[in-house]
Amino acid sequence: MQSYQLRALVAVADAGSITAAARNLGISQPAVTRAIKQLEIDLRATLLYRNNAGVALTEFGVALVSHARLILKATDKAEQHIAQMVDARGGTLSVASSATPFMLVLPSALELVRRQFTGLDVRLQEAVYPTILGLFRDGSIDFAIGPVPAEGLGAEFTCDPLFEVELAVVLRRGHRLAHLNSLQDLSTLDWILTGPRNGPGAIHEQAFRGAGLEPPVCLTHCESASATVHFVAHSDAASFVPRPIAEAFERSRLVTVVDIAEPTPPMRISLVRPNQSILTPAGQALFSAIRTVSRSLPGAKPL
Repeated sequence: MQSYQLRALVAVADAGSITAAARNLGISQPAVTRAIKQLEIDLRATLLYRNNAGVALTEFGVALVSHARLILKATDKAEQHIAQMVDARGGTLSVASSATPFMLVLPSALELVRRQFTGLDVRLQEAVYPTILGLFRDGSIDFAIGPVPAEGLGAEFTCDPLFEVELAVVLRRGHRLAHLNSLQDLSTLDWILTGPRNGPGAIHEQAFRGAGLEPPVCLTHCESASATVHFVAHSDAASFVPRPIAEAFERSRLVTVVDIAEPTPPMRISLVRPNQSILTPAGQALFSAIRTVSRSLPGAKPL
């Protein structure tokens, strides 16, 4: 299998026709057809069949495309690695982050990296465990930064603890219960769960059970901490939010931070990457910059 053959197959899978795939690749239609036909000969399997809409993948094609995407991403990453070693230019870097490092760490860390790697295309997305596992599997991200389960992610991943942040309870400004300071007094409210229940959202249950209380049922879930804050700001609901984010929105007069008497479990932020992954020089630089910035964060406990 040659990389140009795999690119042709993936392009057809994405475009749904050989004509559109050729146009997207900037080559002729016969060149795409020859590449895939040779691939079928080498593998002794039919990869495409024609239908009314154009062409579609056979079961063999579907299986190969999944591998091809990973192979091509690895090939592209290898080329970027060498190019960055030669002149510290170009390439792409994809990172998933939870809201707290998105706000507190990544802006400064990226500024440090861009001084060395000009023209670097950085793609950021807000995502947390367990969503990041799927992003790692399909090669969508190079590494992630955010909370992970206390037991870690297993032998397949390395989790590098960075810092801990306190959680705060937020209510909308002018809320009738904003003067109270006990989880028990606030337990009758609707609570918004931030993040998956088996991810960052687990803190909700931990906080209430740690205070000897039955956790209120959460019927509303937000994947983003900032989305949670905006929801709370326009409702009578409450939620746990990392304190740096909560206080930033409080300064914007969007919500009120309630200083509850009961202790809440801290949110631990870690750098996560697959053990078998190879970071490009730019990826290594950002990894290091994130550690450097994390060590001097105000309001956070370095780990």
